[in-house]
Amino acid sequence: MSKEKIRITAFVPDELANEFTEITRRIGVSGTALLNMGLPAELDYLSELPAYSEKAAATWRAYAALVDTVGTPSRRFNITLDRQDAERLDQLCLEKRVPRNVFIGCYLDFLVSGAEGVCEAPLKKVSEILMNPRHEYEETRRSAPAIDEEFYNPASGESKTIKAVPQGNPYSSLLMVRHAYKFLDLEHLDLWNRLKERETGAPENR
Repeated sequence: MSKEKIRITAFVPDELANEFTEITRRIGVSGTALLNMGLPAELDYLSELPAYSEKAAATWRAYAALVDTVGTPSRRFNITLDRQDAERLDQLCLEKRVPRNVFIGCYLDFLVSGAEGVCEAPLKKVSEILMNPRHEYEETRRSAPAIDEEFYNPASGESKTIKAVPQGNPYSSLLMVRHAYKFLDLEHLDLWNRLKERETGAPENR
């Protein structure tokens, strides 16, 4: 049974929205679809945060009113969530005294910029992986030993092995296929077909 869906609308700073949209387009995913999937898990983090004081909440409201007054450019996001997730989002924002637009804006900022000193930007990392899937593969090839290396700890009596990473052509499997076809030339294939015809009783094509 499908869950009931509900669409919510959020407004975030235009500059942040543009950066988020640019990255998601570059990696070929829908920004709104990404938010649909990611926000429910992000609510678990919000639930662990302490609530803002009433004074801090009032400051947020005043800031929001100022933004509306001076007409700071903002982008509208329509996000479709399961009804229970949408209701939980509203309830948590109410409990924590955080405007919903601010929370969603902070989430977008984390996706785009990461957390300084803690982790790199998630979307940047995903973008690098999707646009060059072999990046990590090549980094490992450059840093890994060419042959297995054994390390022994006399204190504990334990040994550790750092496995070698193949340093050759990353498309070695394709080379194997090419060599296999080179070996199975037309003459060999013709002989193979004749043998199969004899086994099955099918007439030979002469």
